Amino acid sequence: MRKIFLLFCLFIFPVSLSFATPPTSITLTYDQTKGSLHVEAVHPSFNLEKSYVRLMNVYVNGDQVSTMDYFKQNDYNEFTDDVSVTAQKGDVIKVDLFCSLGGEMAQELTVGKPQVAASSDQVADPNSSN
Repeated sequence: MRKIFLLFCLFIFPVSLSFATPPTSITLTYDQTKGSLHVEAVHPSFNLEKSYVRLMNVYVNGDQVSTMDYFKQNDYNEFTDDVSVTAQKGDVIKVDLFCSLGGEMAQELTVGKPQVAASSDQVADPNSSN
């Protein structure tokens, strides 16, 4: 009986991970005068009540400053939210997003520097001539 349960777990766990849909990109913008962080993430959802960004953790210079729980995503293709954050020029803001079905993605922004969106398909090729 124990072997059957173990085999069941070994087959079901990887299959459930294959349905994990982490965000595919995250864009962060920070308005220092308002103390507001705008988060936009591409996160396709087949069902807004089953597949959505469920948790957002915000860090400033490595210290967690905010945790937001969500129970639904407002759009089938993206997640957006604004968060009150106090940061100074040069501070590093990190946002970590978690999908309700598993998977996560993080992005950092240095206050005062332009940001390039993180993407799960962006892979640096050291042999590339681009």
